[in-house]
This record gives sequence, structure tokens and C-alpha cells, in this order.
Amino acid sequence: MPRTSRLQISLASLLAFMIACAPASALVKVDDGKNEFYINANVSYTWDSNVFANITSGGDSIYTASVGIDFRRKAGLIGINGSAFIDATNFITNAGENSQNPRFELELTKPSGRTTGSLTAAVSRQSKADALVNVRNESWNYNVGLNLKYPVIERYSLTGAIGFGYLDYLDNRLFVDLSTYTASIDLFYVYNTERDLIAGYRVRYGATSVDSAYSDHAFTVGVSGKILPKVGGTLRAGYQFHQPTKGSDESYSSITASGQAKWTLSKKINATLLLSKDFSTTSTNTTVDATSVGIDFQYSMNSKTALFSGISYGINEFLGIPGANRKDNYFTWSAGAHYTFSSYLKLAITYSYFQNWSTLDFSDFTRNSINLTATSTF
Repeated sequence: MPRTSRLQISLASLLAFMIACAPASALVKVDDGKNEFYINANVSYTWDSNVFANITSGGDSIYTASVGIDFRRKAGLIGINGSAFIDATNFITNAGENSQNPRFELELTKPSGRTTGSLTAAVSRQSKADALVNVRNESWNYNVGLNLKYPVIERYSLTGAIGFGYLDYLDNRLFVDLSTYTASIDLFYVYNTERDLIAGYRVRYGATSVDSAYSDHAFTVGVSGKILPKVGGTLRAGYQFHQPTKGSDESYSSITASGQAKWTLSKKINATLLLSKDFSTTSTNTTVDATSVGIDFQYSMNSKTALFSGISYGINEFLGIPGANRKDNYFTWSAGAHYTFSSYLKLAITYSYFQNWSTLDFSDFTRNSINLTATSTF
């Protein structure tokens, strides 16, 4: 490992140890605790058997260190949450994939009054293996969103959202930048004291750096609140249409769905169901009809120790001429445990297995990983 990389990891490890010895309260409190600042840090080691997510890729050991600050303001009509972090990642064998990635988030919230909502903004630099194109890529991600809720009359309320996202890849020889604009409106009807019924519409417009563009229109209905005894959450489904507005892409239509539901099996055991079916655009400008369903389990042994596991299955259908009739089916499973020494030092270990079956030989691969992480907050 290069000397500078060792120095970065050593400093991060020392910082994490120092944090573990500090009291578990805000680093700085201003104005009687209405404004709070927290320092967060973690160090981790990962063994990844397939760092590029393809059939020819080898494995590597990866060291990661993160340090950042969180800010919270709880006074006044508008609440403020913000954070600024830097993540440093070092590969033992594939040193060319080393990265230093900053990330920033800001949220303004209005939790009370007739109209409630939030304004969010986030900027991050990411380095990751992309299983849809089977290479690693680096990008800057910019996102802004506004969410509002307004009660119309006693049993009806409206929610609306608008958002903008920009995915800016560092290497445009292979990857295509994508700008996305979204707007949605939902009508909530109070069916009873335990659940609401939902009807909604979403429009999404995307434009790429290779002079192509599209629009998606989705119509959905759903339920929010108590879905079944001991099961609560939000589930919705409907139909959507994908239409090109510029370029040579084709029109598509399909069922769409999304949801998250929590099932409380006992005081110590709970499960969370995750469901998604939607169109997406890959980093190489191919439209994908992506479906996934998964369930996560958590068992709280005591106040300090918890075990967790998850399993999911998904299908990615690559559409149109660029998709070349490719279809991927994948299965993933994970298990692990985390232990809390105190409110300012936590340890976690996770094992993950990922299997991708593809009609494209290069994309048919297996991936195993083990991660060890220490996290501190003060």
C-alpha cells in the first residue's frame, strides 16, 4: 500500500479511537441546545471478490475512512439539518480505483402549520461498480427536491413534489450524463383511523448528453398505514408510459409498483418488505425495466446486540435496440451483526452474496463480500 494511503487510514483510525473516548453528546450546542453540531467518523475493511461486477473481474481488499459533521437546528418555524462528509477509499491491488469523495446534504423542514413539507439539496461524488454496465464508474450527483402536503378538507389531503437530478460522469468516452426532472401529485383519502387510500400521477423528463430525451407518465393507486394486522407501510401500483421526445429510442409501457412495509413479528423481531418496479436509464443510455422485491429481518438480542439478514430477487430487462435483448436475473443475500459499546461507538460485520444470471456472458457473475466497520459519533 502506498505510504500516503497508509497515512490516511492510520489518521482515520486514530480519529475513530479518539471519538470513542469522547462523551456521547453534541460536540457544540448553541442557544440552549437549539443548534447542535455532531462529528461522525467510521473506518471499515472490505473484502470484495468482484470489484468490477463482471465475469472476468478479480477481488481486492478495500479500506475506507469517513469523517464529517452534522448540524441540526430545532428552533423556529423552519428546521434545518445539514451534513458535510469526506470518504477516502483505498484498494490494495487496484490502486487506480482509489478515491476521495465528498458529499453534502441540506434539508429545510416545516413540520407544523396547515402546509407542511421540506426542501432538500444534495451533492456527492461516487465511485462504484455498476452491475448494469459491468464496470466501475465515477460521477458527481446533484439533487434538489421540494415536497409539500396540504389538507384540503377533513378526509382529503394533497401532496406534491418536484425534483431535479443531474448525473455527471467523469469519463464521457463510455458514460452518458443524465438530467432528470420530476413532478408528482397524490390525493390521500382517510379511509379509517388506521389507513389512507392514495391516487397519484407522476411525470418524469430526462435528457442526456448525447442529445436524446424521454418522458415517463405513471398513474398509481395504493394504501398507506395499516395494511394487514401487524403490517404497516405504503404500497402502490399502477401503469406507466415511456415515450421518447428526442433521439431514436422506442416507446414502452409497463406495470409500475413501489412499496415498503414493516411486519412486527414480536418485540425483538421485525421484517421489512421492499418492492420496486420502474423504468430507469443506465449510464450508457439504455432504458431498463427494473423489478426488485426483497425482505430484511432484524433480531434485537438485547440493548447492545442485533442480528440482521436480508434476501432479494430482481429482474432487469434491457429494452430497445441498445438493449440487444439482454435480460438479467439476480439474487442477493446478506447477514450480519452490530454491537453497540455505547452511544458513541458501534461495531458491525456483514457478509453479502450476489449472483447475476445474464443472457450476456460478460455480465454473468458472482460476488461475495465481507465488511467490518467501526462507527463513532460525538
